[in-house]
Amino acid sequence: MTGTMEGLSVPIFGEFYKYSEAQTQAWYVEDDGIFNISITSPGADNYLAVVVTDTSTVTTGYLQNVYASLTTSGSYTTANTQINAFAVDLTLGGTVGCEAEGMYVYVASTGSPTLTSSNINGINIYIDDLGSSPNVRSALQLHIADGNAGSGADAFIYMRIEGGSGAVTNMFEKGGTATNPTNFLKTNAANNMVAAGDFVTSATSTYGLKCLVAGTTYYIPLVVNS
Repeated sequence: MTGTMEGLSVPIFGEFYKYSEAQTQAWYVEDDGIFNISITSPGADNYLAVVVTDTSTVTTGYLQNVYASLTTSGSYTTANTQINAFAVDLTLGGTVGCEAEGMYVYVASTGSPTLTSSNINGINIYIDDLGSSPNVRSALQLHIADGNAGSGADAFIYMRIEGGSGAVTNMFEKGGTATNPTNFLKTNAANNMVAAGDFVTSATSTYGLKCLVAGTTYYIPLVVNS
């Protein structure tokens, strides 16, 4: 590209560019339709913001800020291949003394909406019938590398109730009418998390893990290893 590096350049053939005057941000579309954005040091700002205010009446379909669709029909068989409809890379450096997330979801309300017949979820994941059996199928897969455990909390799932009321009924709850899973918990080893008779219990149980099964409350006794 030649000439000014400010504003828009729309060639009849080839790529489409937009450059900022300070050369700290740029977005462009390549010949094959790939859309690219790059930015340096934006500060506390949204580089890409999609703000929608809707007052319509929707009786079918989806109201969505951003929609991504990926349909595959090729061959993806090597070990280092991934297929991601949406992907985020967050690389931390410098001094980080705040929250840092690969994705942040905030759900709130305005006014006094009617929500009695709705299902409100922070994240909703649905895997349809895939037509054949994969090696691993899970609605949510979590990975944590070894080393440098958290000093305040260190867990695959960390749940915190905001406020002081504790107004959450169940820690985990299963819905739907399909057959229940075979196992509540399955581990890959019989040590550490699952004790194989290598403990000595006290005479009585002082606490119990409360479970509601088919409308009946049960308690799994918790005993002190003495």
